[in-house]
Amino acid sequence: LKAGLDVINVDFESLSEGVGIHFLQFLRELSIQCHANNLVLSVDNPVPEDFTSHYDREEQGEVVDYVIIMGYDEHYSGSYESGSVASLNFVKEGIEATLNAVPKEKVINAVPFFTRLWKEVPKTEEELAAEAGTEAAEYSVKVTGEALGMEAAEQAIADAGAQTTVDEATKQNYAQWEEDGATYKIWLEDEAALEEKLKLMKEYKLAGTAAWRLGFEKPSVWELILKYVN
Repeated sequence: LKAGLDVINVDFESLSEGVGIHFLQFLRELSIQCHANNLVLSVDNPVPEDFTSHYDREEQGEVVDYVIIMGYDEHYSGSYESGSVASLNFVKEGIEATLNAVPKEKVINAVPFFTRLWKEVPKTEEELAAEAGTEAAEYSVKVTGEALGMEAAEQAIADAGAQTTVDEATKQNYAQWEEDGATYKIWLEDEAALEEKLKLMKEYKLAGTAAWRLGFEKPSVWELILKYVN
């Protein structure tokens, strides 16, 4: 209140199952104070999966003003394979699963202003032997990913002299190239990908959109967003 805020956004990630009930109680008590002081309360959630059911989105929807879906990190730093940060089907399924628990007028879908540039290098025999019996052993390449904002992602493609094509599976522009014995792959989060996600916001009549994070976007995306939120 002293900071002059209008909104409090709660973002507690990777909550263990045992603290789920305590997190919900925290939201209940915080909501009372927020509403007593005319503050809007929102809470961030990962895309629904069985292992995040303890977030109890239905209960959240009872006490907070907005339940925000973090509609990204489909593939993340530490993933065993390259892939989109937020393919269209991934986002759509996250929205539909959330709407099973929360009224649409309280649901906001957050979009990524970033993507990942993936580098794939064949594993050595020693690395494969060390991973024997683990999930990682199912993959023959070692994958690392670097987070890039929109302009940096486009610059990486230009620097490599690569061309983009439309990946119909993800509904995103995609590029791939070889360099120094490694394969680079990138699924762009650009205006085209963003507009597909904004169309879902309209289709499902959600309360709005959010994004991660400021500074990663191109200035032109704000005009596009305004077309859909007005």
